[in-house]
Amino acid sequence: MSSRFFERPAHAAAYAKFRPQPPPSLTQRILDTLKEKYSGELEGAADVGCGSGQSTQVLARHFTHVTGLDISPAQITEAVRLNTTPNVTFKVSGAESLPFRDSSLQLVTAGQACHWFDLPKFYKEVDRVLVPGGILALYGYMYPRLLHPTHADSFSKIMEDLFSNDLGQYWGGGIEHVEEQYKDPKFVIPYPDFHRENCHHVDKEVTVQELGGYITSWSAFHSYHQKNGDQAAQTLLDGFLQRVMETLDVKTGVEDTTITLRFTFFLLTGRKPLR
Repeated sequence: MSSRFFERPAHAAAYAKFRPQPPPSLTQRILDTLKEKYSGELEGAADVGCGSGQSTQVLARHFTHVTGLDISPAQITEAVRLNTTPNVTFKVSGAESLPFRDSSLQLVTAGQACHWFDLPKFYKEVDRVLVPGGILALYGYMYPRLLHPTHADSFSKIMEDLFSNDLGQYWGGGIEHVEEQYKDPKFVIPYPDFHRENCHHVDKEVTVQELGGYITSWSAFHSYHQKNGDQAAQTLLDGFLQRVMETLDVKTGVEDTTITLRFTFFLLTGRKPLR
């Protein structure tokens, strides 16, 4: 079954505020791939493991109706609260039993989520709900790189230390697949028409304080907080932000120091056979 790592409301709110939307080029690539061999109306799409809905909203103008699904009630509550698009709805649902009729969707996506799924069951359900010629798109991203002429490498070392050392034991099973960009054979979508690429990115200008907010949206930070308490989690976060500020070598505060982060995305697509 799908894993539950994003349950508490505060965690869902951080996820909504600080996680990046998929870049326009990735969304367009998915749509172009779908339209290469499917010429019918784009009536239905589902975003599975939608979190607070960032990845769901970007599909809204392309489909008659879009449904975001997540196993976490807290995430769905946040998605509903933030939703302003009338043709988008959100439901609590796991990935292994999709609440749709047979052959009713042209597209199913899962962004930064499918490594938590029971993939054989998920693939079976996707095959049931997709129309012939429909697309399954899986994508994800690793932690961002700093766009800076001199400090990018130092920043990456700080991020890697936090990710692998400070929080390494707190990541649930599956995060290693994100690090490997879904290279494990189990992520090969079981359709003959299968493609992989990693040429998409989105740049996000944030303050160092907002970078800290992004860190709090990590499931590993959430688990660390639950196990060790408020003070330990705050100390860990403050230490990380201090190292970032020392690397940047600026005199401004974390709330006034702006940096540009690049999130690089990888994309896997598979097309249900036309017959």
